[in-house]
Amino acid sequence: MVWVDLLNFNNSYISSGQEEEKRVSVETRVSNLDGRTIAETVIQDFKSNLRGPLLRPGTPGYEDARRIWNANIEKHPAFIAKCTGVADIVHSVKFARENNLLVSIKGGGHSIPGLGLCDGGLTIDLSSLKEVRVDPEEKTARAGAGVTWGEYDHETQFYGLASTGGEISTTGISGLTLGGGNGWLNGMFGTSCDNLVAADVVTADGAFHSVDQDHEKDLFWGLRGGGGNFGVVSSLKYKIHPIGKVLGGFVGWNLDMTREVMEFLGDFVRELPDEVGKIGVEVIASREGVPMVIIRPGYFGPTEEGERLLGPIRRLGKPRYDTLRAMSYEALQSSRDPYWPWGRHNYFKSGFVEDLTDDVIETFCAHTRNVPSQYSQIAVEYYHGAYSRVKSGETAYPHRVTGWNLAIGGSWLDGSASERNISWVRAFWKDIEPLMSGGVYVNFMSAGEDDRIKVAYGKNYDRLVSVKNRYDPTNLFKVNENIKPDVASQ
Repeated sequence: MVWVDLLNFNNSYISSGQEEEKRVSVETRVSNLDGRTIAETVIQDFKSNLRGPLLRPGTPGYEDARRIWNANIEKHPAFIAKCTGVADIVHSVKFARENNLLVSIKGGGHSIPGLGLCDGGLTIDLSSLKEVRVDPEEKTARAGAGVTWGEYDHETQFYGLASTGGEISTTGISGLTLGGGNGWLNGMFGTSCDNLVAADVVTADGAFHSVDQDHEKDLFWGLRGGGGNFGVVSSLKYKIHPIGKVLGGFVGWNLDMTREVMEFLGDFVRELPDEVGKIGVEVIASREGVPMVIIRPGYFGPTEEGERLLGPIRRLGKPRYDTLRAMSYEALQSSRDPYWPWGRHNYFKSGFVEDLTDDVIETFCAHTRNVPSQYSQIAVEYYHGAYSRVKSGETAYPHRVTGWNLAIGGSWLDGSASERNISWVRAFWKDIEPLMSGGVYVNFMSAGEDDRIKVAYGKNYDRLVSVKNRYDPTNLFKVNENIKPDVASQ
């Protein structure tokens, strides 16, 4: 493990109208993974090669840069390189490789297990890479790896266009896409990685690659679902599609309607058109903090047809809430932001199930009666349409069966309640896992699920290992849902 000897920090600040970086004495030492030390002169040389700042513990900006979405993850990198472009990324990769440092890659910082950070190593922070360039004629958009979906949608929707993206607007585009990328437009256009047409990436040897279906095809294939295993992606290019007004919101009932709602939806989804991009049942707390069960659809065709198609949902029982309405795509994409804000503690378990059987519904209902935090949410979402028409080996993201993705999302405010909430999630998962059909969406995995990595990549795992062998044979990029190389140089 990398460590920083903080005893030699000079704790004084130099002030000249602005707070300057805390100075670090030349005696400060960083121990690398081999137990050797990195001279301060080497660190300063690295810093001088960066256009962006190099942040270290105790320096201004470090704590803000260390902040991530999931407050339940606490990590302290020895260095955070705030990259401003490809040159900074290349220098960072070479510095990490030459000094055998642990490396993490931070884009939006929304990873559930906090994979954007590492303890004691180098975090390559891409959050400053914010450029979005839309080509409305070509129907493509290229964006920097630090862009969030809210920022991306704001630019593409100016032209009435969109790509499949995460439904929390503060999520980064890069991490979500590299893990597959499920979103509202699954039914019409497939996943985020299905819409990825090119990417720029710096591999472990410090080389820069522009990849697409015709250039370094295997690496491009691996990026479409294989996570951050193969390099540091600096920009991504997507297909974009015409999207105007959409029908979104939810219909909600008292919690005792959960079984009836799930049974209804299990039948209702069987003949849905692609225009219902995604639909799901969710147990959440109302604004008053009272648990309720909701159906949350997204419809992307003519509003009148959507109202007709979704009408049976509104006529089920006696809903407490009905917020279904026409809205902009940007409004739909950000509508769930208040439910998943930054700064809460979070822990997930997730997996796929083919049908909402009686056993699945009963287990779901049983554990939604004893949720320890009003901020936790339990969802089961239906994936179909274009999502399922992609062959499982066409992209590295392998899960292409029409069916349901269940996510048990524990969320709470106070860190002292972590054990209780994590135990609830694990107990729920223990009971429902035997009913699952196998597989897990890599972006919904939590820390400590290394035993599920092969499950996440499915039948594509062996091919992903071969890509890893070629582009990262020493496993420099291991702070991820790691695909380990099996070559001799590992």
